[in-house]
Amino acid sequence: MSSNSDSNEMREAPKRKLAPPRWRPTRRHMLAALAVLLAFDVVFYLFAVRPLGAREEEQRILLRTLLQQQQQKTEELERLRVVVAKVEKARVEGDELINQLTLARNSTYSRLVAELDAAADEAGLESRERAYDPDPIEGAEEYGAITVTASFRGRYEQLVNLLHRLDHSEEFLIIGALGATPRSDTNDLQITMRIDTFVRDL
Repeated sequence: MSSNSDSNEMREAPKRKLAPPRWRPTRRHMLAALAVLLAFDVVFYLFAVRPLGAREEEQRILLRTLLQQQQQKTEELERLRVVVAKVEKARVEGDELINQLTLARNSTYSRLVAELDAAADEAGLESRERAYDPDPIEGAEEYGAITVTASFRGRYEQLVNLLHRLDHSEEFLIIGALGATPRSDTNDLQITMRIDTFVRDL
């Protein structure tokens, strides 16, 4: 009786399922995986890292080029400033020189009369007739020339003193012509002189 019950229990007990065998990677699988990872790294470098490095190199080259251009522009600007400063200095000096060499219109005749009278008195000459002839300068409307025709009477040494005095005058006077004729009644000379000067602000 007991044997029958034991057999029945064995028949009624559930059957246990066997677990499938565990998968273990082989050497070939590991090599294949490493090859895939290496290929991925190569592709990532070619399409991501390398172009990024190339862009950085291009940016460095561009930055270096821009810095060189900036330095060149700075040097050109400095040279231009030097040239402008020289031109401005030359302009100022030119204006000063023109002011020294020309007479102002409102005082031209009075200054010429005073200068010629003072020169003749210092030389000991007798002043005679005078004529003033203004003449505009073509191409420079603000400037003009004045020709003074003056006559004097005196001796030769007095004429030399007059020329010396006019040569050292503070006014810019140009002796354009000179004539000296002996007088028949005395030992004096009849002197005729043409003097040119310039005037501004016509």
